[in-house]
Amino acid sequence: MDIHFVSTLTPEDEDRYAPMVLAAVKAILEPMPITYAVRVVTTNGLAVQHTKADHDAEPAVAPAARRAGPRLVTPVVSRSSA
Repeated sequence: MDIHFVSTLTPEDEDRYAPMVLAAVKAILEPMPITYAVRVVTTNGLAVQHTKADHDAEPAVAPAARRAGPRLVTPVVSRSSA
C-alpha cells in the first residue's frame, strides 16, 4: 500500500505536523498483527519514519523444491483442419 497525502500546508507547517501525522498512523497500525513501515517526507526534506516487525506473523512459505528426475509432460497434440 502506498499512500500520498497532499495538503495546503506551508513547508514549515509540514515540518511541524509530520511527527503528529506519523503518530496518528502508528496508533492505527500498531495493534495490528502486521509488519509495516511508515515514512512521512515533507517538502523541506524532513523525513520521519516508524517500522514494526511482527514476530508472531507467519513466515513466508518457501516454494517446494523440484524433485529430481525426468519431468513427465503430456505431449500437446495439435489438430489441423484439413
